[in-house]
Amino acid sequence: MTRPKKPNIISRRCTVSVQVIQMMISKSFLCSVALACLLIQACAVDESPAANTYSDPAINELKKQVLEDKKTVSGSYKGQPWATSSLNESNQKAVSVTSAPVQISAATQGTSNNYLIVADSFLKVSQINGLYIISIPDFVNSSKADPNWVVVDVRTADRYAQGHVQDALSIPLENLISQLGMIPAGKKVAVYGDLDIDAAYAVETLRIFADRDAYVLSGGISALQAAGLTTTM
Repeated sequence: MTRPKKPNIISRRCTVSVQVIQMMISKSFLCSVALACLLIQACAVDESPAANTYSDPAINELKKQVLEDKKTVSGSYKGQPWATSSLNESNQKAVSVTSAPVQISAATQGTSNNYLIVADSFLKVSQINGLYIISIPDFVNSSKADPNWVVVDVRTADRYAQGHVQDALSIPLENLISQLGMIPAGKKVAVYGDLDIDAAYAVETLRIFADRDAYVLSGGISALQAAGLTTTM
């Protein structure tokens, strides 16, 4: 007597799996077709005239400002090419400014012109004359041969009290004009300070505005101290 065959469980499971896969593939295909249809429809809507009839007020205002060159408060134009923009300095027109003429008397004008002539001459020959700088040894030798020298210290009074050249006049640089009368006329003037630039300002002032034969003592107070030419008396 033959036994009934048992159903093949593995075969049934394989059959079910194949059916499930076929169903999934069919659903995927249908979804792909549906998505393609939606895309085609969307493209058709975008290209239709009705899609272009939508108007956003904010975008329209921006287009109006940019495309129609609306003038702003600053006077510049939005949307203009740089070559023709008012922001380009090369296109800015010069603005003429009318100011009231300065009243200058004939006497003042004549004096100013004279100072300009003297200043022009000073600048032209200063290089030739070594910027009117004299070294300490040359000054010592010259003052021994020619006593017609006066020394001016343009430092502050406190600095002068700490040490200065014997018999030097104390005239701080800021007071040079107001105390110009302290310097004897007809004398050669040797000027020194803490820095040569201070003495140079004084020499330029004396030569241009006072017609004095003035020179910068090179090295200033430190060089004079090193040469043993200073005192506190």
